[in-house]
Amino acid sequence: MLNKLILWIIAVAALLFLFYRYFVPGIPKRAARYPYALLLGCPSHDDGTMSTSQILRCQTAMEAWKEHAFNQLIISGSNVKNEFTEALVMKEYIDERCAMPILTETKARNTYENLKYAREMIGDVPLLIITSSLHAPRACAMARDFFSTYSACTYPDHKPRHISREIVSRLLFIWIEIKKNLGLY
Repeated sequence: MLNKLILWIIAVAALLFLFYRYFVPGIPKRAARYPYALLLGCPSHDDGTMSTSQILRCQTAMEAWKEHAFNQLIISGSNVKNEFTEALVMKEYIDERCAMPILTETKARNTYENLKYAREMIGDVPLLIITSSLHAPRACAMARDFFSTYSACTYPDHKPRHISREIVSRLLFIWIEIKKNLGLY
């Protein structure tokens, strides 16, 4: 009886894992160079100072630029949480530290829109997505809707608050994907 229960638990866990990997398959292998990189925005603090996540994303973009990982950077993000436009705040930070060609997109309110508006700007070209290690798998899963070739360049993020937020975001993403597959969204 106990052995059957254990086998059922293992089988259910395996099915749940496969189900999860179908919707969030992971990050594709990186190419040596991309025509564009998309730096995903995140909010500033309410006083206008940059959040740690903004700084780390910008630093990751600058490191990737110095490694010749992309030709041009797109910074995407509007002012979702406060009056400070994410893309413009992040562009200013990079401009003060590194000379690179930058396009800004200031309408996107979330990751899906970051990718959607980037696609409208550049078409379906290979894209390097710059974000945190926690966010990258979901961002890459969304990128499938807009780009044929994409990967991610990340910095490590292990903050408990970010982990819990990403778990909720992934569950919501999977729920939306299920509804889309069923024609209900």
